[in-house]
Amino acid sequence: IWLIVLGSFLSLLIHFVGGFRTNIRLSDLSFYFIYLLMGVILLQCFSGILGTARETVENIVLFVRLMVPTYLLAVGVASGPATVGAGYQLMLLLIYGTEKILLGVVLPLIYCYGLLTMINGIWVEEKLTLLTELLEKAVGWILKASLGVVTGISVFQSLITPVLDSVKTSAVEKALSALPGIGNAADGLLELAVSSAVVIRNSIGVLLLLLLLTVCAAPLLEILFTAFLIKCAAAFMGIVSDKRVTNCTDHMGNAGMLLFRTAGTAMLLFLITLALLAIGSRGR
Repeated sequence: IWLIVLGSFLSLLIHFVGGFRTNIRLSDLSFYFIYLLMGVILLQCFSGILGTARETVENIVLFVRLMVPTYLLAVGVASGPATVGAGYQLMLLLIYGTEKILLGVVLPLIYCYGLLTMINGIWVEEKLTLLTELLEKAVGWILKASLGVVTGISVFQSLITPVLDSVKTSAVEKALSALPGIGNAADGLLELAVSSAVVIRNSIGVLLLLLLLTVCAAPLLEILFTAFLIKCAAAFMGIVSDKRVTNCTDHMGNAGMLLFRTAGTAMLLFLITLALLAIGSRGR
């Protein structure tokens, strides 16, 4: 609301002062004063959702570190050592990549994008437009590449490792069934144990997915709602306010959407990995 009020007041002030030829400098000073006030409000909103996005990604990493070992233990009992070994290595890779790429590269890039957007509105020519567009595209490329790489590795792992474990399991079942007298009973007990382990594994997997969604739902909605409000303010300001102010507000809304995509990507990386790990190891 304050953004719309300040944008409308800025438009009226510029038109009023601009009617006097001797007050061109006063018109510029009025613009910069109102622009700085709007910049403070926008930066406060942006800093708030930036902190929320960072905290969300850190909570996702902490959740995976605490909960996933239990799930991988169940996967190891139900599926085999090859599946759990590959899943553990993939989870370590995801945790390292999330901390180094999303927290260490993507979020600072979005922060720079937000600051450059504010600075860009100072000039009439908007000299930093191409640089801000490059940063926005770079963040989008990194997020898409992260999803593509993790999904590809997860699919490949889910296709290969269950086959290796199934071969070992078949060998054990044949060896047990060949035992004289107790072969059939031992084979039946093995099947019962494996089936119970599969049920436990799937239950833990579903619980982890639901818990991860619960952890991420509230902060993601907060980021999305804030970015949406900023975009709506820019849309209303575009009717009456200065173009530079409107563009600055709109790009700040884009920065909020980038934060939403970053936190959402961090969640999807682990959701996809857990889901494919469960689907790929279901055959045993």
